[in-house]
Amino acid sequence: MTALAGDLAQALDPVVFAKRLGFAAEPWQSRLLRSRARRQLVASSRQVGKTQTVSIRAVHTAVYDPGSLVLLISPSQRQSDEMLRRCRAVYRACGRPVPTVAESATALELENGSRLVSLPGTEGTSRGFAGAKLLVIDEAARVEDDIFAAVLPMVASDGVLACLSTPWGQRGFFHALWADGGSGWERHKVSVYESAQYTPERIAEVRASVGSFVFASDYECSFTDTDSQLFGTESVRAAFTADVKPLFGGM
Repeated sequence: MTALAGDLAQALDPVVFAKRLGFAAEPWQSRLLRSRARRQLVASSRQVGKTQTVSIRAVHTAVYDPGSLVLLISPSQRQSDEMLRRCRAVYRACGRPVPTVAESATALELENGSRLVSLPGTEGTSRGFAGAKLLVIDEAARVEDDIFAAVLPMVASDGVLACLSTPWGQRGFFHALWADGGSGWERHKVSVYESAQYTPERIAEVRASVGSFVFASDYECSFTDTDSQLFGTESVRAAFTADVKPLFGGM
């Protein structure tokens, strides 16, 4: 393959781009990197490489789609900055094919007009952006619903919104979209059983080291009730019925 053909292959295929970085994508990572869905949900186990995968996707978008705005959002600024740090490492590993115009702890701006910006999951500081080509919400299960509502309009009409998280009980927008979001959302589930990072021996070791709720949610990607809940979600739902008239119906 000539150098020109190799560059073209990288531009067209994020998996080829990742391979040039020395990153051998697992099957689930290849599917996510190549996905053309505009709305993506990724429920994953811990330590399977989801943040690294989306960092590669973010840099690929910024480098090969000039003028792209890539927004990286997490529950805290520190977590978002860590995701940007990984993006910066990917950018350097690929040889900085597009020169940098400006760089800080919270932003990376390229000569082709693309920007990668890290933001905290707080409503006030996450406003003011629009037309994002890629908006990533990491640890989405721990991001408040009002933050999701605030950032949703920031995505361009042809942009991609990717929400990634380990499950955290049957609560919040991430669980609601996963359970009842309809066909408009593409879902990727990556438990320890789908990841090459976990051998049977490692799975057994983790299972023996954590509680049943933690293993089910953080490693098997189950949206189970937390140990701290007094009543289970299904019990609460069962307590509501439309057949009972309101106590103060006339008021």
